[in-house]
Amino acid sequence: MSDEEHDVVFTEPIYSSDYVANRTDHAIRSRRPRHGSIDSAQSGARRIPSLVAQESRHKASDSSQPRSSSITSFTIHEEDCNAPKTFQHATQKSRGGSDFSSRATTLRGSVDTHDALTNFAPIAAEHMRKEKERDVRLQKHSSLPSILEHQLEALRGGHKRPSWFHSILPWIPARGLDVGLDELKHLAKFHFPYRSDVKVFITDYKEHSAQSQECRLSEITKYMSSKPSDVQVRWIHAPLGLGPLHSTVEDLFLHQGVAGRPFKNLGRAGWPYAKVEVLNFCDRGRFQDMRDVYRFLHGNTELTKVLNQECWYGFEPSWKTEGNGLLDDLMWRTAHLGLSGDWQTLPDYWTASTSDIPWQITEGPLMPNYGPLDGLQRTLWQSDKQALHKHSFFESAQLVRDPFRCFHRGDGFLLTLSPLRGVNYIDRNFTRHLKEPGDAIFDNDVASAIAFVRQQFNDCGTQKWHRPTVEWLLIHLVTEIGVTPHTDRQGGNAPEIAVAYGELIQQFKRRRDDHFDRKDRDEPAELIKDMLICKDELRRMTIMSKLRRSDFDKLLADVKEFEAEDLKQQKMPEHEHEVSAPEMVQRALERTERQTEVFGRLFEDICMSLDAVYDLRSIQQRQGGIITEGQNRALVLITLVQLVFIPFTTLCGYWGMNLTDIRNSSWAQHDFWRVCASIVLTTALSSTLLALMHMLWRRQQSLRREYERGARVFTGPANDRLDGNVV
Repeated sequence: MSDEEHDVVFTEPIYSSDYVANRTDHAIRSRRPRHGSIDSAQSGARRIPSLVAQESRHKASDSSQPRSSSITSFTIHEEDCNAPKTFQHATQKSRGGSDFSSRATTLRGSVDTHDALTNFAPIAAEHMRKEKERDVRLQKHSSLPSILEHQLEALRGGHKRPSWFHSILPWIPARGLDVGLDELKHLAKFHFPYRSDVKVFITDYKEHSAQSQECRLSEITKYMSSKPSDVQVRWIHAPLGLGPLHSTVEDLFLHQGVAGRPFKNLGRAGWPYAKVEVLNFCDRGRFQDMRDVYRFLHGNTELTKVLNQECWYGFEPSWKTEGNGLLDDLMWRTAHLGLSGDWQTLPDYWTASTSDIPWQITEGPLMPNYGPLDGLQRTLWQSDKQALHKHSFFESAQLVRDPFRCFHRGDGFLLTLSPLRGVNYIDRNFTRHLKEPGDAIFDNDVASAIAFVRQQFNDCGTQKWHRPTVEWLLIHLVTEIGVTPHTDRQGGNAPEIAVAYGELIQQFKRRRDDHFDRKDRDEPAELIKDMLICKDELRRMTIMSKLRRSDFDKLLADVKEFEAEDLKQQKMPEHEHEVSAPEMVQRALERTERQTEVFGRLFEDICMSLDAVYDLRSIQQRQGGIITEGQNRALVLITLVQLVFIPFTTLCGYWGMNLTDIRNSSWAQHDFWRVCASIVLTTALSSTLLALMHMLWRRQQSLRREYERGARVFTGPANDRLDGNVV
């Protein structure tokens, strides 16, 4: 070891590197939020020894003085652990007597290691408390589906295609379902909560702190009209998808205050507001459960009637809320959109609730001009078999799309509407994050971008904002959530999506080579199918990245106009050293350009690999054709030889027959014909029966494939077999 080096000593037991990485990253963010940079959070997980290590100050009076060392340690106790975790760092002085300065090894952002070391223990303890609460919520959430699981399985069992006998004879009634009306109602409420019970998340940003609270959707109008005097910006997030209720909340919000500065480039004519389409991950099983519940239950008239009556409990008319009620506007909008026949009818439960279902990658147009009737067109109820499912890390995840719309006012109010409830940040606990309930994900700042922005400024407020305005928060939110999903928040301790796709392409190439070595006839069809799925996903990802880049270009033009307008009016930023809005957009734009380039290369790679499979398959077919042609020539020669000898064989067999009796036997001629006739009839009947059974089997397989593709959509009680008598 050189004179300028020092030793780092770890004593067992100690936290794992991933454990320390996660908590150190939060320590850095709580001390100094790096809101402008996405990549800056990686440093917290990559320099753990340099963060917690602090070199001691030693004054050497004599160069011959022996080397001394000082140890700085701290211990964090956890109730569930058998032993305390201790981290010791020893710094040793060089023999040459040179001074060690008391400089602190810092990360990007100039974080003092002494403060980081001091604050690490309480932050880690707070993080462990949050993780325990998440585990409790996860266990509670996991126990409820186990109770309702048999009900959903009963629905799926009742809607399975009948046996081959019922497939050919559809007039024979199928068996009913042993699920009661109350059980069906609880099952529907679990996956699609009543609109009055939907939680709305409110965050008030003050000068030195931020405060979060929750309310029900029926109470959202109370928080739209006014805010406390010390609150500079109020952010209201409602997890609503596209539909009449979405448009009602948006309209009431915009008409209760001063209009904000328009985003002329990012928005469109008559709608100058920001929007972005977000990619995120949800649990694969839960995603399919939501679709199955809607498919099986929406045609049950009796159940729908009960749900329609209870769905809007808690909403009050305008005469009780001083003109701010949602019901009046919602009833008018429902009739205006043609969803009901009169002006006193609320939206159907299923119409209002199924907007929570996210879009699959292959569903709907990319980045359309969303309207209240531009929701998910449910033409395919079976979840897509994505290529990422073949990757071990993403096998239980479904990559989906959700619209994220932002509405701002000039009086410091920001409203965001999106059904987004998935995972944005990928880390080693990715599978556990997927299992968390929908509302709990908004408190998990390790997994959700919305939760991260909500908790990012709890200790500093607007002091870390370049300009304490609603436009700055909107731009920060859009640039943060618009580049997800990624792994940067936890230091890259999980595979990126692009890396996973690259590994899958390499697997496809190995399967291609192994197939043509083994000459397996069944492999090409499955391989080509998997590669086509991967190609379609990468094509969509590439297009979405290009559209994101275009949106960020437009947003950058809007932000520059805002900055020029502020400078013209001599409105200088209050915190010049913090990251400005143009810098945030520029960083998001650079990241989106990298994503576009990476996905473009992957798309080209899968296209070339697929072309290679087609070429090799063509060569293999040509070789097989040559072999088949030679075999056909041999068969022709054999057939010609048989044609020559068949007449002689027939004549010899006929004239050689004994027509009087069978010699040396007690059997007569009629006994011979009885045996032959029985054999012929038995063979004919067996062949006919086998052919009929094969035809029935093929019919059953065809119906099953149609059902699995979702081509058969259940539109009523007769088709759903869920009429009131059965239920």
